[in-house]
Amino acid sequence: MTPIKTLTAAIALSFAFQAAADVSNIKPLNSIALEVNSSIITYKDVSRFVKELQSKEANKGIPEAQLVQAAKTRLLERALLSDAARQQGLKVNQEAIDTEITRRAKEANITEEALYAKEAANGFAKSQYRMEVAKDLLIEHMMTSMNSDVKISDKAVDDALAAGGNLPVGEPYTVYTIRRIIVNADSQENMLAVGQRMAQFMDAIAHGRDFGAIAKRYSQEPEAANGGVHDNITDGMLPDNVEAMLHQLDIKQATVPLRAGTTWQIIQLLGKRTETDPVKMQREAVRKMLVRQAQQESQAQFVAQMQQNAVIREY
Repeated sequence: MTPIKTLTAAIALSFAFQAAADVSNIKPLNSIALEVNSSIITYKDVSRFVKELQSKEANKGIPEAQLVQAAKTRLLERALLSDAARQQGLKVNQEAIDTEITRRAKEANITEEALYAKEAANGFAKSQYRMEVAKDLLIEHMMTSMNSDVKISDKAVDDALAAGGNLPVGEPYTVYTIRRIIVNADSQENMLAVGQRMAQFMDAIAHGRDFGAIAKRYSQEPEAANGGVHDNITDGMLPDNVEAMLHQLDIKQATVPLRAGTTWQIIQLLGKRTETDPVKMQREAVRKMLVRQAQQESQAQFVAQMQQNAVIREY
């Protein structure tokens, strides 16, 4: 299971779990650790997550009791987010799950069969792992929609630079030139139909149709007039799942249709370069800092809303 990015420390502060000293002795693995609304988290789930945390180099030396508490907190967060996704009517199909598993296998530089085998060793049967991937995608769609409203203007960057203080240090960064086809479904009910339409666009491109011509005719953004070209894309400007696929593209290669919030997107990589201008590097670092701050504030508000209506029991 790929951990969902932590929204905020608010959940950990709001629910003070009593972590056990030894994960092997916390309770029978098949007994309930937490009940979150209609979701059940067992001690087997906690144990499995602890092992995943222990496998990461960054967590070496952290006491096991702290990892148990971190596992409970992350699993609680995941359950709350899954409930919120269901309440919003978000859905994923089998094709989307297949695409995500292919992406994860490629990222890990292993085959899909090897990925399933690895997760089986962690306690997930194939069907269970696919269900966990579906939950990840649902939560990702919800978070993408939430973060899409975060916009940082040039003036906001100027103001932060003028204020000074403890600003991040600028570093070289990658600038991408892409083409994009983006179509807004407007509602969850329309997502399937729009996704099928985007699949038709992708099939036409695969059979020789010009990407730019399709973008100019069908894409729903101002850049469509220029064949969908964006020539100053940096990390943090695209939805997380779109950005992750962009990082894997070769020049002229395109992604499959990707769901992002209530949109579907296809990205084609035209070129990339490394920016080393000190002034631009500083501005980019500040922009990313402001984006993270705005997203964290939005996410904290969302977490507070989830907590108000949540029914949570620890056993």
